[in-house]
Amino acid sequence: MAIENKIIDVCLGVTLFVLIWCYVDIQHLSEQLIEQAVLLASFLDTTITWLGEVPAGLKLNSQLVHFLELFFRYHIHLFKGYLVMISSYMPVIIYSISLTCIPGLTCLLSYLLSFSVILLLHIHCFYAYACNMYSAQLKALVSLGRLVAGVKYNPLRGRVDSARTSGDQLILGTLIFSTLLFLFPTTILYYCVFSAVNMALVGTQMCIVTGISIIRTCPIGDVIKVLCKDSSVICDVMIEPLARQTDNSTETAAHASPGNVFVVSAVYKTLGACLRQTDLGNYKLSFKEIRTKCMKGQIIKISF
Repeated sequence: MAIENKIIDVCLGVTLFVLIWCYVDIQHLSEQLIEQAVLLASFLDTTITWLGEVPAGLKLNSQLVHFLELFFRYHIHLFKGYLVMISSYMPVIIYSISLTCIPGLTCLLSYLLSFSVILLLHIHCFYAYACNMYSAQLKALVSLGRLVAGVKYNPLRGRVDSARTSGDQLILGTLIFSTLLFLFPTTILYYCVFSAVNMALVGTQMCIVTGISIIRTCPIGDVIKVLCKDSSVICDVMIEPLARQTDNSTETAAHASPGNVFVVSAVYKTLGACLRQTDLGNYKLSFKEIRTKCMKGQIIKISF
């Protein structure tokens, strides 16, 4: 981190620390956080109830829906008990997190990133359960589909080869395949709902990570020079003819003058260049990667 970035980071952190200690009621803030977390748990409870009442006219398996409803409701009950347990410690936690403003704003954002994962642990659990259930059922359907079709996957050659199956294997495989196939729409619905909730959380975490990377790597000095139209960073190049030579060539002179440039475009290009040079490559996912992970039932998360 450059020295000017560190100075800006510390100044922002100390300013925010003073504002928190002077104008924020920590006790009221902790109560609001617990209240919002309880409201989120109640929203998930309402969503699970909606999924069990034939949502959008979809025909789901009632037995599987009832089992999943009991399973997720029990975890919501555990999470509400977890909130009650930490509610008395929440002011101390907020005081401790506010102290991390002193080393810099990026330190506070990093702690908030980790704290959000702990506070919203039930969302990660629900998403992980739905992912594992979806991926296991999808792999079983693919394997049983190959069994019914009389082929199998050869891991040594990395291809699908023909296979001989007995009548008993074919009948048993067909029965299991049919059962899983009729249960699959219910699994897909739960997987899509909890994937959408998790993607909203991942998007929020990505915004925090992007803010940390901008503060750490953005060339603050160069951006200030660009905004002030400093000739050492941004300028117009003026070319003027001086004299015409005998061979029909013209002698010209060029000089730089500040101002009259696309300042907004220059700042945008500077921020884009600094973001491409950061460690956001460890966190960014392209649309193709997200689509592939969603189709295969792989967990989408930010590793930090």
